[in-house]
Amino acid sequence: MKTAGVARSEPERLLAMAPLGAVVRLAAPTTVVMAVSAVSNVVYTYFVSRLGVDAIGAVSLVFPVSLLALTAMGGGIGAGAASAVARALGAGRREDAAALAGQALVLSVVIGLGFGLVVQGLAGPLFRLMGADGAVHASATLFARVLFGGAAITFLGGMFDSVMRGEGNVRVPAVWSTTSLVLQMACTPLFMFRFGWGLVGAALAMLACQGVATVPRAFWVLGGRGLVRPVFRLPRFTLAPVREILRVGVPAALSTSVSNVGLMALTAVVTRLGAADLAAYGLGTRLDFLLMSFGYGLSAAVLTLVGMATGANRPDRVQAFVTRAAAITVVLLGIPGLVLCWRPALWLGLFTDDAGIHAVGAQYFRIIGPSYAFVGVSMVVAFAFQGLGRAIIPLVWMIGRVVAVLAAAVLCTHALGLGERAVFTTIAVANVLSAAGLATLFLLTERRLRVARTGASVTELAATGTR
Repeated sequence: MKTAGVARSEPERLLAMAPLGAVVRLAAPTTVVMAVSAVSNVVYTYFVSRLGVDAIGAVSLVFPVSLLALTAMGGGIGAGAASAVARALGAGRREDAAALAGQALVLSVVIGLGFGLVVQGLAGPLFRLMGADGAVHASATLFARVLFGGAAITFLGGMFDSVMRGEGNVRVPAVWSTTSLVLQMACTPLFMFRFGWGLVGAALAMLACQGVATVPRAFWVLGGRGLVRPVFRLPRFTLAPVREILRVGVPAALSTSVSNVGLMALTAVVTRLGAADLAAYGLGTRLDFLLMSFGYGLSAAVLTLVGMATGANRPDRVQAFVTRAAAITVVLLGIPGLVLCWRPALWLGLFTDDAGIHAVGAQYFRIIGPSYAFVGVSMVVAFAFQGLGRAIIPLVWMIGRVVAVLAAAVLCTHALGLGERAVFTTIAVANVLSAAGLATLFLLTERRLRVARTGASVTELAATGTR
């Protein structure tokens, strides 16, 4: 009875909180996890580098594939599950939320197993297509087969977190995500060097630690300690919950995939400008990903809160949550951008003393740095669209943005003979215009949905009065 009472009151309690307090409450734990993840990635890269150049090359080949898979699953299908659960709870439909959670967990395992099987067969040809051969190709293929062979573990743990985030619980996911990352930092050298498993040990350490951290998540969610206890057997067979998840999840996954593919294509454009340009651009985008990971914490919080407010028919809360989160992200991402615009060497100097790289890198941060705040706003608004259950709009917008930036970059470098400054200016202008356009679309969409809900409520009241 106690659990049921909490389940009924939790969405109402979050919606009743001050908007800024609610955003910070849900965003802070995830942001801390992102910081720990950044440290873990640095430590992981250090241990791999001790195996030599071939190991670094192998991991570099696997990284974009891993990034695509994780962002598509966590930021895509997981976001769809979190949005669906949040909207169901906001509307007081606990049985629907339980069905959504159950099918989301099954879906994550099915996708993980399928993805793992595909990689077993296609890893070798894929890395050969990417230009790898010899020892690098062999190491990358083996590493990918082991790492993605356990994708079901990774995806299931992430889906447990998505279900909990959908119900407004970010503390438990943060605790066990942090635990997994800390364990990985400790176990990776043991698996790689103490046990003598080399690069395969790095993959096994990651999977083992993720598996350990998934067990308590499962006990929490399946044991009924959370707000939603997943139901796997429905009174009648239906795929409606899956369709509701995929309605948001597929466009969200495609959006993140398009963004990553666009980054890879833009990297190819910069590569033609020279080694210094490529190195500087690589260091710049590395910081971009670091800052955007912090913005993800705020965006994930907005998705949950907007979903609950939408389900509860509280449009006033929707705008309040989005504006508060956007204001925070402007500060969180804007300040580092301005600092690096002023002193680019603060970041570049951590990696190299090469004068050519510093010269190009300084241009990157002085042109793109001031637009970081707008990138954060775009992230918040895109996740807010997912909370509304309208993920197609940010997908179409992302495709248009990527195509426009690539076309402008190619035009500047190939047709007009311009250099990296023109490319960086194109990216910065796109960041500003994208944020403005996406925010405008969100306001128009939210207003249209509000009018539609108001009209439906008036019609319902009139029908009730007639009866």
